[in-house]
Amino acid sequence: MEYSISPEGERFKLPEENEYTKEFIRLEKIVREKREQGFEIVVVMGLGFVGAVMAGVVADSNDKKTGRPKKFVIGMQRPSPRSFWKIPLFNRGISPIKADDPEVAPMIDRCVNLKRTLTATFTHDALKLADILVVDVQCDFIKQELGNLRSGFADISALEDSFKIMGEKISPSCLVLIETTVPPGTTEYVAYPLIKKAFRARGIEDEPLLAHSFERVMPGKEYVRSVRDFWRVCSGINQESRERVSRFLSEILNVDEYPLTVLDKPIESETCKIVENSYRATILAFLNEWSLFSETNGVDIVKVIEAIRVRPTHSNIIFPGPGIGGYCLPKDGGLGLWAYKHLSLIHISEPTRPY
Repeated sequence: MEYSISPEGERFKLPEENEYTKEFIRLEKIVREKREQGFEIVVVMGLGFVGAVMAGVVADSNDKKTGRPKKFVIGMQRPSPRSFWKIPLFNRGISPIKADDPEVAPMIDRCVNLKRTLTATFTHDALKLADILVVDVQCDFIKQELGNLRSGFADISALEDSFKIMGEKISPSCLVLIETTVPPGTTEYVAYPLIKKAFRARGIEDEPLLAHSFERVMPGKEYVRSVRDFWRVCSGINQESRERVSRFLSEILNVDEYPLTVLDKPIESETCKIVENSYRATILAFLNEWSLFSETNGVDIVKVIEAIRVRPTHSNIIFPGPGIGGYCLPKDGGLGLWAYKHLSLIHISEPTRPY
């Protein structure tokens, strides 16, 4: 018998085979009731530091005309010893993510226990119920050598497995929204063919509805606002996908103050995130190097930067910090390099696009 242990030390038994059917029956009953009440069903796949808060933001959203909830969210997390504990905690209304933002914990509690717009599950069959599937599955970049991106590679195996499962489970009318930071080209050259192949195996000739909209999550005191009250970029694999992702994001985010930017195709949105983070990483690393130089040679780097800022074209130069850190910045440039070496070759050899 295997267990999943929460950070607080509480033990949760992993589900056995007979519990999967029982769990899906529970979800079907809830979804049936919610559909009768006019709710749209949103499944968020992956309840990590992005997916958990995104699930809460969607579940906490209200119809902008009626002021009432319109989205019912199912958070889906695979039942591994490492992660299963998140599900029972979520279903008590306890956020699995501990944050400095005072909005996180009450938002999850409110959606689960008061608004009844959020539940969590361990079964992939939940994907069958989705009108919209939000994908927040991890995509890592593995460095073989410290400081050398060129010998590293993007580990997209978890994403590939997820795309295969999606193709086997989702309705052809379900919109798949990929939020994960991925190598540019992933939506069109990895997700699309895998889901399309699975559709054909099921006798479905419909085109998959795929969209990409990267998150700009900033864990900290404004964790929730960085999801809900912040600028978003989105794109879709075809016109219907673009329209549906634009409508969905407009319904759950504060687009009145932070308008959407809608790009033509997913590879543009994917590239946008990689360029954005690579730019940040570059300037942070650049100023850190000059900070080290200044410390070694007795130079006051603050005075140097203030002198440079007098020039209007350089007025936005930043002051140095401790260097590059966090989860995203050290790896995202590598995803771009890997895409350039691998996914761009698919485009050259197979230029036919799914739109």
